[in-house]
Amino acid sequence: MLRSTFIITLLTGMFLSSREATAQINVNLALNSRPQPFLADWGNAINGMMIVNYMAGPIADNPAVKLKTTILTEAGAVIAVSNIGQARVYTLRPGVNQFTMGEALQLQNLTFNGSVGALLRRTGRITPGQYQLLVEVTNTAGDVVRARQTRPFFVVSYQMPLLMSPANGAALDARTAQSVIVFRWTPVTPTLQQGLPTYLVQVFEVLPGQTPMQAFRGNRPLLNEPAIKGSTQYVWRPNLPMIDSTNNRRFIWTVQTLDADGAPIQTADMNIQGRSEPAIFNIITPSAAVVKKERQESIKP
Repeated sequence: MLRSTFIITLLTGMFLSSREATAQINVNLALNSRPQPFLADWGNAINGMMIVNYMAGPIADNPAVKLKTTILTEAGAVIAVSNIGQARVYTLRPGVNQFTMGEALQLQNLTFNGSVGALLRRTGRITPGQYQLLVEVTNTAGDVVRARQTRPFFVVSYQMPLLMSPANGAALDARTAQSVIVFRWTPVTPTLQQGLPTYLVQVFEVLPGQTPMQAFRGNRPLLNEPAIKGSTQYVWRPNLPMIDSTNNRRFIWTVQTLDADGAPIQTADMNIQGRSEPAIFNIITPSAAVVKKERQESIKP
């Protein structure tokens, strides 16, 4: 009986010692729930930080560690994982050790899996959706996990601005349009976390024999200028010969929304490059009869 008690006590002591050894390191991911979509930007303070607490125990302990990082989908599928064999070795100081989220991510050391991972490798950014970031603190061999934490994060899919004026199908009087055309649109939603968006107004002329989308995709823009940062209006003074009764002109326009770094805002369809659904408008030259009628009405007492 005494021997059995001794064995139980010994095993309990060994278990507690093991727990004490692994409890010397604690990791906390203070990750922004909406980090920047470009992984190369994760070193920026806006994306949060990682804190590793190290408490030296009474028994000598090796403070050298590596970080193993895994990015998973909401369902748990791995899309990127760091190569622990090539991971940098960190020597922890007693107390608080701070790391940027870029250091936690280890972008230069990630291996990408699946279609999402392939797109991430090619573009450097994650498609909109819900994800998880798992960071494990291991020994230098990478075969013992000393601490770990998982944090969910969300990459936002933005709603591009809606074009308000000229509205799709609008007919503008050439007498006014040759001097000024005012473009208006709604702001991007949700609002950007960092900085104001830049709205780039792009106008293409639809030439004879072209469809509007052929002009949009193939022609050089007549206008490709940014509005005042954050503004949802642009005044264009085209200085083009609009008044021509033999040739009413047709245009297609859009707004491209750029973030604070000048990159297109991310949407579910990454091919649109931050551009809003385009709208078509026509420049109409009034007939001589209409002009005569307007003049007569303007001189009535």
